[in-house]
Amino acid sequence: MLKRKIWCKILCSMFVLMILISFSLNRTGDDEYKINEPSERVSLALPNSTQLHLEANGLLLQKTTSSYKTYIRSTDQTTVYNLFEDGENMGSIKVTVREIDNGDFFIFTQLQNKSSKGCSATISYPISGNVRYDLIDFERQEIQHEHDNVSGVDPTTYPIGLLKVKENENLVTNMMISRNYVTKELIKKYENGDKSVVRELTSENKSLEFIKDNKGLTVTLPLHSVGNDLSENWMLVSQEPLFKKEQALDEWISQSTKHYKETNKWYTAEGPYTKLPWSIEPETKLGYGRNLVRVQDRKALNYYETTQERYFYDLLLNSVANLFIFQGDKKGLWETEYTSTWLKKDYGINAPYIDTRHNEKIALFLKEAGDMLDIKELKNSTIIYADFLVNQAKNGNLIEVPKGGYLVTDYYSPLQTKKTHVSLNHALGEMNFLLETYQQTKEESYLDVARNMRRGVENIGEKWLRENGDVWYQVNGDFTFEGTDYPLLTLEDLLKSQQSWEAVGEKRSEIFDRLIRSKAQYLVESKQEILRPVANSLINQGFGDIIEGYNNIPKF
Repeated sequence: MLKRKIWCKILCSMFVLMILISFSLNRTGDDEYKINEPSERVSLALPNSTQLHLEANGLLLQKTTSSYKTYIRSTDQTTVYNLFEDGENMGSIKVTVREIDNGDFFIFTQLQNKSSKGCSATISYPISGNVRYDLIDFERQEIQHEHDNVSGVDPTTYPIGLLKVKENENLVTNMMISRNYVTKELIKKYENGDKSVVRELTSENKSLEFIKDNKGLTVTLPLHSVGNDLSENWMLVSQEPLFKKEQALDEWISQSTKHYKETNKWYTAEGPYTKLPWSIEPETKLGYGRNLVRVQDRKALNYYETTQERYFYDLLLNSVANLFIFQGDKKGLWETEYTSTWLKKDYGINAPYIDTRHNEKIALFLKEAGDMLDIKELKNSTIIYADFLVNQAKNGNLIEVPKGGYLVTDYYSPLQTKKTHVSLNHALGEMNFLLETYQQTKEESYLDVARNMRRGVENIGEKWLRENGDVWYQVNGDFTFEGTDYPLLTLEDLLKSQQSWEAVGEKRSEIFDRLIRSKAQYLVESKQEILRPVANSLINQGFGDIIEGYNNIPKF
């Protein structure tokens, strides 16, 4: 009996020991294990057989988790390392390597500092061989950070630049390198469990170090932290030229400077962050977030279509991955994750909620990407949103126009206290979207809702026009009008809608033509820029007389 008790104790002790060991081991192969002991420097294997090195000054790193996730034409490997100082957990470093199907890969790094102490870390990318390097710096021209009435000043700029590494005359590595972004995450929690999430920018840092020795070149990027914050950067690595045509690179650098507010430059593994309006909750003048219009990288799609450059292909596939990461387990529509204070005040809506225009743009973006790259899974991306619009009409979430027709409201949330307004660009965009999806599917319900929306816009008629010739931004439920319209967006929607109706065999709208003529004349009289594609559409649809001799039209 005594021996049996002793053996039971031994077996129990061995069982507990095995459990403890399993928590402290990290599997590295089918039959190989190694102990995860904290160290001053760790290395991570990359797809091109290179090692990425991480160091946190004065802190120890310990690998905790590693996971793999597959997206459309890309794969993520995410590894998390905890940071320790004197045995205390100070935070973590997360590294996500996103490999594109052409062999290129992004490296997204995030230092999360949970302590009030400042700290810093570095990521180092070694390139072996007798190499020489050249950095094409984006900082050729200083950005004029203009104040915007809606979002204030956006102090962010562009990536550091494009690194070219050669051995003899052969390209070894091409690398786009970002700046370092330091932020504090702000969260507003609501009684029902919902929350609004934004980031407050602390700094954008241009820091980069090159170390050349007899072994080769080491590229080092720092992660700065002042305490209780997030510090992030990214790089894109290729063994092929990211830009084959120098003219395409020059054009991209130029537009990144000129249109810095509309160009993504701060990428993370979960999507790009861009400047948000002041009317957000939690409140901050330097608020940044994942704006769904910018998570879908329209610029990358357009530039890839016209240039076929590798860099834009990589950005395009990165954007597709980010959209499905953002969507998460919620299939179908995309919800805005930060609260607009004016939507909350006027309609009782807080995050998360559905913005119809954002979802329209995402659906079109995914379909166009699917058509362009022949990706079967994306070619039917429009159907889910088209069905949503039909259901919104069936459920009465719309403004009915007395003389006939209706307009689907701009926003939707099950918590809203009353129907929201309808902006003209939203209404036209939804109508055009339904017409395009009808052409694709021949589903009559899409055409029926589009016809009702056309009647709604037409029966409001010239009331859309302001005294100065511009159009009103929105119509409210009581048929009052307010808001300053976008310079070109609504005009583009009007021009596109006329083509869309003709494409399904129906006549042009006379009211739409009056709105187009008035809006275009307003732009000329107020000396605003009319982009070349819009100018071409005006000419092709018989409005060329309005812009004849007008100088404020770019050549391209």
